[in-house]
Amino acid sequence: MNKTLTLNKKLALTGAFSALVIVLTITHLGLISIGSVASITILQIPVILIALLSGLPEGAFVGTVFGLMSMTMAYISPSGILDPMFQNPLCSVLPRILLGVVAWAIWRLLNFIPKMPKTISAGITGFLATIAHTFMVYACIFIFEGSDMKELLIQNGLTVSYIGVIMLGIVGEVLEAVASTLVCILVYAGLFIAGKRKSKLSSMSDD
Repeated sequence: MNKTLTLNKKLALTGAFSALVIVLTITHLGLISIGSVASITILQIPVILIALLSGLPEGAFVGTVFGLMSMTMAYISPSGILDPMFQNPLCSVLPRILLGVVAWAIWRLLNFIPKMPKTISAGITGFLATIAHTFMVYACIFIFEGSDMKELLIQNGLTVSYIGVIMLGIVGEVLEAVASTLVCILVYAGLFIAGKRKSKLSSMSDD
C-alpha cells in the first residue's frame, strides 16, 4: 500500500509539474527576453524540483516536456533570432532531458555529505543544475547548430561573437541561478514544515 501511495504521489507531482511547464511556456510567463539573443527562464525550476522530490525518471520526463514545449514554441511562436536553433530537438529537447538527470545526480551526491541539511542541499542543487542547464543548451547549439547560428546572426545584422553571446547569457544566468536557489529552498522547507505538522497531527490522533 505504501509503495502504491508513493507511486501515486510521484505520478501526481509529475503531472502537476509538467502542466506547470506547459502553462508557463504557452503564456510566456516562464521566459523573459533580455535582448534578441538571450533570455531569462524559470522553466528549469519545475524540472529540478521534480528530480529532487521524486527521482530520475520523473525528472527526465518533465525535462522532456520542457524540451518539447521549447521546440514547439520555436516553431509556432518564435520570440528571438536563435529560436530556429531550438527547432532542432538536439538543441531543445536533449539538454532539458539531461537537466533532469544532472539535477537528480547533484541531489544524490549532496545527500552523501554527513549532516548536510536537506534544505541547503535543495538550494545548492537548484543553483548548480541551473548553471549546468545553460551550459548544456549553449553547448548543444554550438555543437549541432554552430555554423547556422553564425550565419543567422549575420543575416540579422548582428556582429555579436560567440563570446558576446555567452557573456550576454551570463547576465541572465546569474538571475536564473538565484531564482532557482531561492525557490528550491522555499519549496523544500515548506514541504519539510508541512510534513512535521502532519506527523504531529497523526500522533495526536493516535493518542
